[in-house]
Amino acid sequence: MPFSKQIEVSSEKTQSRIVLALDLEHDDHNDLIKKCYEVLEAVYGYICAVKINRQLVLALGLPTVGQIVQEVHKHSLPVIMDAKLNDVGHTNSFMLKSYIVAGFDAVIASPISGWTGGMDSVFEYAEREDKGIILLVYMSNPGADEFYSMMVSTEGVLKPVYEIFTKMAVEWGADGLVVGATRPEIIRRVRTLAGPSMDIYSPGVGAQGGDAKNAVESGSDYLIVGRTIYASKSPRDTARELRMSIK
Repeated sequence: MPFSKQIEVSSEKTQSRIVLALDLEHDDHNDLIKKCYEVLEAVYGYICAVKINRQLVLALGLPTVGQIVQEVHKHSLPVIMDAKLNDVGHTNSFMLKSYIVAGFDAVIASPISGWTGGMDSVFEYAEREDKGIILLVYMSNPGADEFYSMMVSTEGVLKPVYEIFTKMAVEWGADGLVVGATRPEIIRRVRTLAGPSMDIYSPGVGAQGGDAKNAVESGSDYLIVGRTIYASKSPRDTARELRMSIK
């Protein structure tokens, strides 16, 4: 099943648009693993997927993270690796293969390396393995404007970088786009450019100032939420309330 369909089915099952960002940090290895499982057990009924970032992989190692991925799959939830792949093709392919072997269903990549010798092998390998590629179009941090809104000339026309990235994603057949929830006006523009069938994933809700309802109304399909949920006194209650706010 293609990843875009996989997460759609999961979203319909849990009646949720929330992707839990399991971006936990802890100095103690065992406590970090324990916390991951505790948060997952508390919220799995209120989310549609889980995203894991490089911090967790570096802290625990890919084999251990692979065990967490297996646990997520037991709850019939897909798992996204926030790898932000942006290197040359053979390096990208090696990293992608490693994440797929560990059990991930989709990987976030950056289109900055271009197609030939950059993203071409990534998309080809993902297609063979029936895995998803989600492209980073606009980050959620305050300094993102400096690059993603930079005007560059393409085909004799000045356009912001994020519009060029959106065009690439559509042409390459990406499974989704990442646009920060902190920028609803950019979400609206990307939705217009990408069309109704391209999924938009928006991080930055809560802790970074993004508003869940505003992001969804602007065109986001899925919200990537981490600290707002796992750092709350009751991750279960917070996830449930957030799900209801955008249902």
